Amino acid sequence: MLKKRSIVAWVMALLVAFLASCSSPTPPPTYSDAQLQKIEQYTARIVALRDRMSELESLIQQEEWINVDTFIHGPLGDLRSKTNYLTQSLLLAKDKTPVLDAAKQVFEDLEDIDVAAAEGDKKQALSEYKKAVADFDTFLGLVPKDS
Repeated sequence: MLKKRSIVAWVMALLVAFLASCSSPTPPPTYSDAQLQKIEQYTARIVALRDRMSELESLIQQEEWINVDTFIHGPLGDLRSKTNYLTQSLLLAKDKTPVLDAAKQVFEDLEDIDVAAAEGDKKQALSEYKKAVADFDTFLGLVPKDS
């Protein structure tokens, strides 16, 4: 009786090993050329906003606090919707979280600039501006690009 159980156990183990070796792993999802092209086109709109960040620095340097507020909520006001569309609609699930986290950091930095501007704190506003630019660049570096 003991030998029959041992033989059955060995046969089952061999069967499981055989079936596992026959299965093919599914490759991770990747971007098609068309998807990458669409991401690149949409990212160009976000890069255009990044290119305008120097205007914000100039306003901070000149201590034009009302214009700083207007710039953050005006031209940069579309940034949140653009980054959300990019992450939610164009990116694969594996890429969404880090890109979205980087975007959130940019928004926090912009909010901190806004607070510093409301307080008239040039030093803090410039410090937060530098963080915002670095985080913006991090965000753009995480967006998939055409190889």
